[in-house]
Amino acid sequence: MANRIYLRPFNLSDASTLLKWGQDEYYQRLAGFGHYQNLGDAEKAAGQYVARKYSYALCLCQSQKMIGLVELYERGVSTKELQATKEIGFLLDKDFSGHGYMTEALKIVLDYAFQKLNQTEIWAGVFENNLRSKKLLIRLGFKFIYAVDISKVSEFSQYQEDYFLLQKAQWLEGKK
Repeated sequence: MANRIYLRPFNLSDASTLLKWGQDEYYQRLAGFGHYQNLGDAEKAAGQYVARKYSYALCLCQSQKMIGLVELYERGVSTKELQATKEIGFLLDKDFSGHGYMTEALKIVLDYAFQKLNQTEIWAGVFENNLRSKKLLIRLGFKFIYAVDISKVSEFSQYQEDYFLLQKAQWLEGKK
């Protein structure tokens, strides 16, 4: 398959796309994406993405249009074990779903995390109702590990998040 997508660092000019997503309840409901009232809010968010080391805009090669995002988050920094693990987060513009773009993007990021960053495992938290993301993670080799009922932790949030794990050995084995 020819290169259809590429990942790049965020730019402040990505704020307009973030505003579009931030004003659509679909992304908030399925991915917990922030709600942005105006371009100023989205510009602040773009600045936060720019500042994060492993945050990437997912773009189409043909048009350079940003259609999604992928991030690797630290799971902690206090012990060596936590430094060898990260959590992945991702979002795809609903107008581009079903074409394999996010599968391609996650494969790039997972290869990078395991082979260049020498991570031993990657976690992913997915809202319980986000069935597409769960299926994608399972196709990539992630295994369901546990669920967290966030309403037990915060009276302001009423959702369940399911956590999946992919270990380096499983990823490398699946690539053979």
